[in-house]
Amino acid sequence: MKRIAALLLAGAVLWAVSCRKEDPEPPLPPGPQPAQTEFNLENPLVTSYLDWLEKLPYRDGDYSYSNIDDYYLTATGYRKDRPLPATISWEKAAGGGSQRVILADNPDFEGAVTTSISGSAVTHDIYNLIPGREYWWKVTSTSGEVAGSGSFRTLGRKRFLKVDKVCNVRDLGGIPTADGSKRIKYGMLFRGGEMNGHHKDYDGVFCRIETAGRRAMLQAGIAADLDMRTASEAESITSSPLGEDIDYVRYETANQYYYDKFWTTDEYIRALQWTIDRLREGKPVYFHCIFGADRTGTFAFIIEALLGVSENQIAIDYELTSFSYGLESPPRRRGPRNELSVYRYRQMAEGLGTSIFKGTSWQEKIYNFCLNGYPYGPSTAARISAEDLDWFIENLLENH
Repeated sequence: MKRIAALLLAGAVLWAVSCRKEDPEPPLPPGPQPAQTEFNLENPLVTSYLDWLEKLPYRDGDYSYSNIDDYYLTATGYRKDRPLPATISWEKAAGGGSQRVILADNPDFEGAVTTSISGSAVTHDIYNLIPGREYWWKVTSTSGEVAGSGSFRTLGRKRFLKVDKVCNVRDLGGIPTADGSKRIKYGMLFRGGEMNGHHKDYDGVFCRIETAGRRAMLQAGIAADLDMRTASEAESITSSPLGEDIDYVRYETANQYYYDKFWTTDEYIRALQWTIDRLREGKPVYFHCIFGADRTGTFAFIIEALLGVSENQIAIDYELTSFSYGLESPPRRRGPRNELSVYRYRQMAEGLGTSIFKGTSWQEKIYNFCLNGYPYGPSTAARISAEDLDWFIENLLENH
């Protein structure tokens, strides 16, 4: 018995010593906990296309080919020019009446967006979120009872927007610069198709924005509307379909100058100056033509080159328009693959290699073009000051 007692005592001592050697578990850090769920906002076809061009980027200076044909004709059960949602769910509906989904990008719900939903719902799809962000949500009844709450993180490289009755809407945010150190800020510049007009999407529905689409655009923060359609295309409107309080301008002669003609006019320089002025006032800009393809694609090309985006990424943004449900003509390719190709992107890219543009990089060439005006116009050609150009580059980019 004495031996057993001694063994027990020795074991207790060893256990106590081992416990003393172990540090106690550190306390949980203060602040919000990690997101509960992750949602990739890119639809699968966009993800597949982007994945391929990450593995094998387009070759700079070679505009003889394009990979978009391998993707744009793919049949899908979803619209290819729209994002996927983040889908939240909760155990049961709050008792009585309708429910409210409250969403914010901070745990204190400052600046939260509230959406009313059915009182019987137990799931809800949330669209038009920004990739790489954490969001907090809660669902309450009209009486204030909390039916569910949580947080999630969003993934993705491109921010498409779901805007009812409008096609091909996306944020230029997230596009990296050529050296990879910076990217375009989200929520500053948006491109897309018309919000009023006569063309239809593939579902046969006129692209004429209504209440739900208007709400989506305004919730995205859009406060200025740059229209590049002619008066007849725009139905001679003098204010934005988004509302009277939205800054609105139309540069209708852009219709005559795009692709290989943009440097023979000051229309795009004037449009960029208007855009810079609006952004200086804290007003994010939506720029568009009819389909958000050609005039819009030219303006996006100029902006992205000025911000130092790589040739590969500029081409990708141009080709993503091929996924639009509103496009009535062949896809937009960076270069010809067959005789039916639309290859005017190539004309823009190769045009930058002519003596008209001074500089070694695309960024320098577009910077000097905006600074000095177009070469074939009158002496009163529009120009953008170095101060404004430098402000634009500095304030539209963030660390990647």
